[in-house]
Amino acid sequence: MQSRLDVIVADLLALNTFIATHSDFGEIIEKVMQVAAKTAVADGYFFYEITPDKYMTLVYSDVKSLSKRLNGMDNALFYETKSLSEIRQKSSKRPAELCALGHEIINAENIYHNSTIDTTFISGFDKKYNYTTVSTLVIPLVDRKHNVIGVAQFINALDHNGRVIGFSQEIQNAVVSICRLLTLTLERKGLREAYSSLLESVIEVLARAIDAKSPYTNSHCQKVPIIARLLATAAVEEDEGPLKDFEMDDDEWYSLHIASWLHDCGKVTTPDYIADKASKLETINNRIHEIRNRFEILRRDAHINYLQKRLNNMDTKENLQLEYAKNVKKLEDDFAFVANCNVGDIELNDADLQRLDNISRKTFTRYFNRMLGLSWTERNAVQKVEEYTRPGPEPLLQDRPDHVGEEFNRGELYNLKIRKGTINQEERNKINDHVRVTIEMLKALYFTQDLKNVVEYAGCHHERIDGNGYPNQLKGDEMSVPAKIMAIADIFEALTANDHSYKEPKKLSKVLRIMQNMKNTGHIDPDLYQVFLNHGVYREYAESYMDPNQVDEIVVENYL
Repeated sequence: MQSRLDVIVADLLALNTFIATHSDFGEIIEKVMQVAAKTAVADGYFFYEITPDKYMTLVYSDVKSLSKRLNGMDNALFYETKSLSEIRQKSSKRPAELCALGHEIINAENIYHNSTIDTTFISGFDKKYNYTTVSTLVIPLVDRKHNVIGVAQFINALDHNGRVIGFSQEIQNAVVSICRLLTLTLERKGLREAYSSLLESVIEVLARAIDAKSPYTNSHCQKVPIIARLLATAAVEEDEGPLKDFEMDDDEWYSLHIASWLHDCGKVTTPDYIADKASKLETINNRIHEIRNRFEILRRDAHINYLQKRLNNMDTKENLQLEYAKNVKKLEDDFAFVANCNVGDIELNDADLQRLDNISRKTFTRYFNRMLGLSWTERNAVQKVEEYTRPGPEPLLQDRPDHVGEEFNRGELYNLKIRKGTINQEERNKINDHVRVTIEMLKALYFTQDLKNVVEYAGCHHERIDGNGYPNQLKGDEMSVPAKIMAIADIFEALTANDHSYKEPKKLSKVLRIMQNMKNTGHIDPDLYQVFLNHGVYREYAESYMDPNQVDEIVVENYL
């Protein structure tokens, strides 16, 4: 037969294994309290936690003979959360309160015999549950900075016959030793919570900074987490089809939360004028005005030419006026065409590109030195300085050597000839590169083992199911479900956004039609897209975050 000491040693060894193999601090605290109560042969225990902002809360309570065991908020029945400052002002204090304020152990053989202790609650408890509280042992949990971070209270030590006795000094010493494990656990819990709070605050600051870079995407990083959470919840609730067995543990939920906030952190390296490029000629400003001035010059030249011909009587007034009007009309039509191409609303065809080439061959005469007023980097980009310093003809639409830098081509004709949209290939590469930068930035951060999936989730939001995405051309079966959720969340937010200057807000029906096409062409996961529709994720988000004018009637079957 095992001795009591052998039982205690076995319990401690089992407790040590439990602490080493469990990450839930609540479970660890409760287990330590159970072992401490068993070691003390106490009929009941109460565990109070004191938060960093100095609030005292009863977290666990268990009285065996009453079969009354409560966790969390249920303990408000016994003890309402109070601040230490509020407790300090009370004229009389409960045992746990005295312990928390005095940092001293209270070991009362009979709690009612101690006149310095408020026993009102204890007597009320005893009366309500037909119980008799006698002996009480209250232990403060003091961290390395000498702050009380918790209180462990045990009641009614029992002898081998089940009679209530006092807590001996030997038992007190043993329980204090076990409670040191509570102190260590609370310190670890505090460090984990502080790390999480710091991590979340840094993440939110970074995400808001990315959004604030652009007045046209000023909430993207804040809204993608909402969509990701809604879709992930729907996927977990799915009870049929390929996703019926999909589950997410706490670590995966938290990883998805962080990844969705940080998925665009690489955009800190993307120049604003590219991310917000509303027209083809836009850099820091829209260079269409420079081209318009050249057309103004040609119009003025045409007027001068007309007047000179009139003065020299080279033709009749009517013919010259007709010729002048025709030239002006041609210039106006050509500029309107160039300006329309610059906006990028229509896709250019081969005839449009040829017309741009023809317009670019028109010239005007420059008289002023082009080298004046340039920065040193602009001067270094000019190869034939003499051509820039002396007067000479220049094309109406220009692709000059100094337009081409290490990364970008700012040639006017080159950019105007973008067939669709406003972004040229180099700029698109730079925008796409934000995912690679995101992955590198996140890999450089120290994430604990439970957050190991953050990089994958965040780094896959531009991958495609068919393997034609970027940056790693992953196929559907090479990505986790949360990673594919990120892709849908990112797309849906971008399509529904109503704060872009370069596009009119889309109706919900048009957004879903686009996403249906993306599903059919191997862009997004078809199973998740079906959950997105069938569980009404699109509708829940639209009702809360989209402009009501965008939300039209949706018949789900039409978009599956």
